[in-house]
Amino acid sequence: MRLAAAFPAVVSTLLAVFAPSTVFAANGFTGTCATWSGSGTTLQATCSAINGTQITSTLNLNNCFTNTQGILGFQVNGNFAGSCTKIAHNAGNNRHGDEAWLSALCSAGNGKQFDTAIATNAYIGNSNGVLAC
Repeated sequence: MRLAAAFPAVVSTLLAVFAPSTVFAANGFTGTCATWSGSGTTLQATCSAINGTQITSTLNLNNCFTNTQGILGFQVNGNFAGSCTKIAHNAGNNRHGDEAWLSALCSAGNGKQFDTAIATNAYIGNSNGVLAC
């Protein structure tokens, strides 16, 4: 009888521990980060942690993106900057509905170069106040 009475409390505790939080995001950092900016391969943002504090962190985007035949794509440790130049960011303030983009001029490996861009918000998240890909 005691086990049956304790079961709801155990389930509630497990759900609280393992339930996803909006602050832990696999992507969509702009939803929980008030401001962000980019320079070269670095993205910087001030994001909410689970406890409500604001944390400013940076992320080397070489750790998140690659260049495949002149096109930016997501790949952990992709090192896109090894074959891309003119790296730029469309970074703004989420309060105004701005999206975050990374653009670059990337080599296709055959002598051609392409202007390419990728939505960083689709691949970068907020992990308890720290940017992560």
